[in-house]
Amino acid sequence: MKQSPAALILSLLFFAGVTLFALVFNATKPRVMILQSYDPEYAWTRDIDAGIRRVSEQWTNYSVNWHYMNTKRFSDPESLRYAGIVARRAIERFDPHVLIAVDDLAQRLAARFFVDHPRMEIVFAGVNDSVEPYGYVGAKNVTGIFERKPLQAVKELIMTLEQYDPGRAASRPVIHYLMDPSESMARDRLRVESFAWAPLRFAGTYVAEDYPAWQTFVRALPDKAGEYLLLANYRQLRRSETNPEAVPPDEVMRWTEANSPIPIIGVNVFNVEDGAAVAVGASPFEQGEAAAMLADQLLQQGLRGGQVALQSPRYYVVAINEAALAKRDLELPQIYETFARTTFTYIDAEP
Repeated sequence: MKQSPAALILSLLFFAGVTLFALVFNATKPRVMILQSYDPEYAWTRDIDAGIRRVSEQWTNYSVNWHYMNTKRFSDPESLRYAGIVARRAIERFDPHVLIAVDDLAQRLAARFFVDHPRMEIVFAGVNDSVEPYGYVGAKNVTGIFERKPLQAVKELIMTLEQYDPGRAASRPVIHYLMDPSESMARDRLRVESFAWAPLRFAGTYVAEDYPAWQTFVRALPDKAGEYLLLANYRQLRRSETNPEAVPPDEVMRWTEANSPIPIIGVNVFNVEDGAAVAVGASPFEQGEAAAMLADQLLQQGLRGGQVALQSPRYYVVAINEAALAKRDLELPQIYETFARTTFTYIDAEP
């Protein structure tokens, strides 16, 4: 049936009105931007994203944008400078009401340039050390959650291993700390070294500048009961002094697990994904969830970031690789396995 001119005009006006309403609605929705230092395939980033999505999937009235800086893969000074420029432009283009910035490089290269912005709040997550270098202390628009390695839980894990296997027990267990030369590891070093490890003995820290140096240190470890190798990150190990290519992290961990004469304790959950037997790490899920909840609180209550207290982590995650644990002839109480299975961080041995 042919429409009359009046009906056609009414139809056009209706669709124009709907389109205009949609445009106005989307333009006025609160905008939240998630700025990740690394890439979405990096285990830590992936799990923080999962924590954020636990909250953001309820955000039907918010516009959400994600930006990944990919600084693990491209970590030379020029690449970092460029990543910062691109990130800042993305922030300016999206013009978020709340910027969730994750890990230190997101703060240093981008978020800090928006301190005391009159219309933008900053929520940080995954920061190991002080936020003072970023100008966040006393800032009107900044809040967030710190990342802290659960060193007390690591200490308790080692003491449990010693007590659970009297044949392995030493008069005073010893910890060796091995790290790569990355910026994040350097910032966290003092906290590890100054922690009250007693009755364990902290033997010291070794910074491996490249993969051969890492391998040399591991081979030289004493093959004695009661000695443990503490690992956190190894994603910025150059192949050699002359080859700047980064060694794949799973290659580093598989080699280390196969060649270390003493058990390895990881302090990041992804250490187990890479091949370590056991790890106790800060919960990336909590980091993401807490950051998203802070963003929601700021928007719902109309608060400025500086009006909301900074948070410290309350939870940690245990991860276990059953096959690697068995190869080390290590035993843990059942509660550790239950905890790891509950958080889906238990890797079963292949039948």
